[in-house]
Amino acid sequence: MAFLSRTLVGLALGGMVAGCAHGSARGTQKSQANVITRAEMDQSEYASLYEVVQALRGRWLRSRGPNTILGKPTEVQVMLDDMRLGGVGTLRSLTRDNVVTIAFVDPVAAAQRWGGKYAQGTIVVTTRADAAPDTEPQPKKPVRTNQ
Repeated sequence: MAFLSRTLVGLALGGMVAGCAHGSARGTQKSQANVITRAEMDQSEYASLYEVVQALRGRWLRSRGPNTILGKPTEVQVMLDDMRLGGVGTLRSLTRDNVVTIAFVDPVAAAQRWGGKYAQGTIVVTTRADAAPDTEPQPKKPVRTNQ
């Protein structure tokens, strides 16, 4: 009887140790299905953001389902810091410099947020705020007039 209880206690302790060791995944980054981080982009050299998306999340570039009720074709749209750029072809002209994340907004959420033009989904590119051009107006120099 004592042997059986020691065996059960040993198995329980071994199970707890194995469970704790298995659950600790510190230091490893798990990629998210709807976000490409800067760290993922830095793992390989890509010439354009199109190549980044194509290599890491190629399914984002494909149109989904029917076009529209009116029959007008639509495609996945691209937004750069809340500014609409156009279709996925515009990613070919963008480099990964200053890009922090690239995220995919699913078709339903994109259509609800921005309208029917975005019914195929939206790729949202976010850049570093400190890399944006200076938009502060420069103080004007006083103009002297001869009166």
